Amino acid sequence: MQYFFDLLLALTIKEIKTRYRHTILGILWIFINPLLQMIVIGLVFSSIFTFDIKNYHLFLFIGLLSWNFFSVSLNKATPRIVWDRHLIQKSKFPKEVIPLSIILSHFFHFIASLGLLIIFILITKQWQMFNFNNILSQITGFILLFIFVSGISLFTSALNVFYRDIAFVVQSLTLIWFYFTPIIYPLNNIPNNIVPIFYLNPILSIFYLIQKPLINYRLPLIITISHIIIIIATAACGTLFFRKKQKCFADWL
Repeated sequence: MQYFFDLLLALTIKEIKTRYRHTILGILWIFINPLLQMIVIGLVFSSIFTFDIKNYHLFLFIGLLSWNFFSVSLNKATPRIVWDRHLIQKSKFPKEVIPLSIILSHFFHFIASLGLLIIFILITKQWQMFNFNNILSQITGFILLFIFVSGISLFTSALNVFYRDIAFVVQSLTLIWFYFTPIIYPLNNIPNNIVPIFYLNPILSIFYLIQKPLINYRLPLIITISHIIIIIATAACGTLFFRKKQKCFADWL
């Protein structure tokens, strides 16, 4: 077990160092990308639509930070087993550290970029919304997001070894999934007759918990509990599937 965590930490640090090597701005890109995305999408959507949100840019910023972590982690981790075939063919080690190191490195960037959120809250004097219950809700959302993306990534990265189309399917699905999730708009702006369709999306509860201080609706508790069960089950199934299939990786790479 100690070997697993040591290897995971080493690969994560290597991924973080490699990502911004030979760049001029380096780690500043952690903050530049979400800021630009928030400004562009915020200006477009706030000028076209009217949302009942007091601080829409704050709502949008925390949502986009969380979504970027999820989508980038999933898209980068899915093909990584194939990309790192030389490691798998030359040595024996727990293969799940490869996709998990990608997720952990992006999680590090995600946590670092939350520093911008804190600065934004202090400047706009919105800290009164972030009481103990709301902060606990957000931390729970972040943990569930990490668990969910880890479970899906383990499943898709293993499946991509046998079917290389999976990486392209994931790219397309994450784009559709983005608009199907209340990130740039609140759920209470959705017509009531199609809200049950949105309840089928397990990541809905994650973003509800993360954006809770900024929204004025309550998600039914039964929906949140159901989504948490699905998220945990997805992580368990993804892990079991990966461990079952990793024995065959070397034969297919």
